[in-house]
Order: sequence, then structure tokens, then C-alpha cells
Amino acid sequence: MRFRLALDESKDYDKSVEAHGITFVMDPFAVALIEGIQIDYDDIVEDDFIVTNTAGPSSSC
Repeated sequence: MRFRLALDESKDYDKSVEAHGITFVMDPFAVALIEGIQIDYDDIVEDDFIVTNTAGPSSSC
């Protein structure tokens, strides 16, 4: 499964989740899919976000 991070305007039906002082806004159907993910930022090698699912393999986007 792939995840994508993007800047967008929030919609009335979106769900907000706060983690470590950052508010993430997402489609309410995505909430169950992101359970257990970790988002890191790699500014040393690729200037990229690394999304790791603790229940499965990792990917970057």
C-alpha cells in the first residue's frame, strides 16, 4: 500500500489527527489504514519523507 503526503485545503468531512504537535487532515476512510504508521523526514540523503508501517514493509514518497 502506498501513502501520499500533500498540501491541500481541508473539507468539511475530513478527519483531523494531531501527533507531536502536527495536525494531519485526511479522508475519514484513511484513518483505519494509517494505524501504526510512522512518518520521518530524511534531509541527509534524499530530502524525502519516509513512511513506515509498523505492521508491514516500508516505502518512501
